[in-house]
This record gives sequence, structure tokens and C-alpha cells, in this order.
Amino acid sequence: MAGPASVALGLWLAAGSGPLVDGTEAVKDLVVDMKYATPDNFLKKKVYPDGARCLLLPDAAERLAKAAETLRKQGYRLKVYDCYRPIAVQWEMWKIYPHPGYVANPKKGGNHNRGAAVDLTLVTLDGGEVEMPTPFDSFEKAAHHGYAGGTEASRKHREILRAAMEGAGFKKNQMEWWHYDLPGATKLPVQDVPFTKPENTQAK
Repeated sequence: MAGPASVALGLWLAAGSGPLVDGTEAVKDLVVDMKYATPDNFLKKKVYPDGARCLLLPDAAERLAKAAETLRKQGYRLKVYDCYRPIAVQWEMWKIYPHPGYVANPKKGGNHNRGAAVDLTLVTLDGGEVEMPTPFDSFEKAAHHGYAGGTEASRKHREILRAAMEGAGFKKNQMEWWHYDLPGATKLPVQDVPFTKPENTQAK
């Protein structure tokens, strides 16, 4: 007979919340800057609702916490730009910018739609900006991990982030210094659950 925890989990899943956790619960000092909840992104349009959270699969959240612990010892914190993305939002992004390689085709879905990808950067312990090779969501060659140009500081910070994320078990995206995936993420199911808190999505 199922215990209370199993019943609660079943109700949680049935309610459509999905097996996702808030990244700020796994990483208490995580800085959240969800770029697509503002017009400050390459689409030049807000496509996320107010209150969009950094939701991730539990495995991704645990690995993120491990990377954050490593970086904290080096004087850095993590700032996330994007985490889980409902497939309905993916369709909206595809309508605006239908270019595979930069926006995943929603017919198949991308790893963000699975809660298995995170876009992020480094900040100092007090939240100060850290120089990176390019801004977030740059389509330049300078955004590639193999880019040898730019400043020494930007390459150093890119390498510090890469080492921590790969050390925690993530896989880097070769074209985007900020993007990391769970291994085997493409085999996971695409989700379409809300990423705002229940009180923000239900009428009181």
C-alpha cells in the first residue's frame, strides 16, 4: 500500500506540476535573471510570464548545487538566465526566430523543455558582474568554447565555469559558453507545466 509520500507525489504529478524543483531551493545563493521574462533578450520580446522561476529536474538541480559549491570556494556564485521552458513557450519563440541550433524546433523540443538544461554565468560573491567572452545569447564565434580571442580574463572565467559545471556532471554546448545540459537529456520527456508558483497562476 502506498505511503503518504507516494500518494503526495502522485497527486503532485497528476496536478501537472511535473518532477521539477526550484533552483533557488537547491542553491540558496543562486542569482536569478530570467532574460525571457523581460524584453532584454535576442528576441527583443518578453515571452515568459512575470514570476517565471528557474525550474530544473532534481538531477540537474543537484548537479547545479555541486557546481555552486565548487565555485563558492573560488569566490564566485552562479547567475542563471534560463532553465526549464514550457513547450508552449518554445512554439512562441520558434514563431519569432525559427533557426535550429539557436532555437530548438518545438516539434522535437529542446533540453530546456525537459528541465535538463541551464543557461548561466558567474558573478562575484557580492553579486558583481564577471567578464565573459560575450553577452548571453550571442551568436558570434566568440561565444564558442574554442574561441581563443577576447581578453585573458574572459577566457579564464569561461574556463572556471566550464570546469565547475563539467565537474558536476553537466555537458557543455560547444557553441554557447553559457549553456549546459544533463547527459542523455534528449531521451527525457518534453514538459509543458507552468513555471510560476501556484499562487501566481490560480485565482484566489
